[in-house]
Amino acid sequence: MFHPRETNPHFQPRTQRYAQLHDPHGPNPPAPQLPQRFRPSPPSSSSSIPPVVPVLPSQPREPTARLPISTSPPSSSLPPRVTPPSRPPSATHLSRYPSPPLRVPPPKKTKRLTWLVAICCVLLWIVVILGGLILLIVYLAYRPRYPKFDIASASLNAVYLDLGYLFNGDLTLLANFTNPNKRVNVEFRYMVINLYFEGTLIAARYVEPLSVSRRGYELRDVHMVSSQVPFSRRHVARLNEQMRTGRIMFETKSFLRTTSTLGGFFRYSYWLHGHCKFVVSGPPSGILVAKNCVTKR
Repeated sequence: MFHPRETNPHFQPRTQRYAQLHDPHGPNPPAPQLPQRFRPSPPSSSSSIPPVVPVLPSQPREPTARLPISTSPPSSSLPPRVTPPSRPPSATHLSRYPSPPLRVPPPKKTKRLTWLVAICCVLLWIVVILGGLILLIVYLAYRPRYPKFDIASASLNAVYLDLGYLFNGDLTLLANFTNPNKRVNVEFRYMVINLYFEGTLIAARYVEPLSVSRRGYELRDVHMVSSQVPFSRRHVARLNEQMRTGRIMFETKSFLRTTSTLGGFFRYSYWLHGHCKFVVSGPPSGILVAKNCVTKR
């Protein structure tokens, strides 16, 4: 495919433009041929429109050497730089209106009531800290332990049902109150023992207060009598089955209010809860067969 020769030096290839610049006396390039659509048509006698004469590009001029342009003016033409005199920093912050003089408030004296409250708080904290240290020392020296409630023996004298569902019974317990501490005395001030059968309360008994010395124990007879306690069908069936096998199971729950003395001067009270499950043989000579007792605070 034929490509016409480019006559504009700005659109010529770099090698051709470089050759034309260095060979200005060379032969001029031939004038480019215009396409058929741009060629002027011959003038006609009937038309008064003048013919269109195409404007051919002129010959490229010889490039002239360009001098480097300096962006900075010569130093000789600039006047010497004069630095403005420096101002003190305070001059820039000066206000039009003078600020009022600062007034320092006079020191206030602490009130006597404030000192008194502070001294009381300090003394209170000192007492609390010393009391805690004393309690810790006493506890480590005496090592107090909780007393225990136990059933030493039991005898079942009679058990029968009236009208087929009213429970009647006679049971004697030998309760054992033990103090396992070596240096602490224990007093039992309030004691109540409740007797249960299959979760139903059948008897309750109050025990007189007693005191137990160090590493000692005290025994008390507790007579539990049940009279006309209504039973459900399930309880009646369970009681008949246990009487037939000769192993009747009961349950006791005790509430004990105890007081311990440390060193003869420090006394503190607390509640204990004893729980025992035991099995006795059939009446009239029922004896203790098995037991399981736990005492918790």
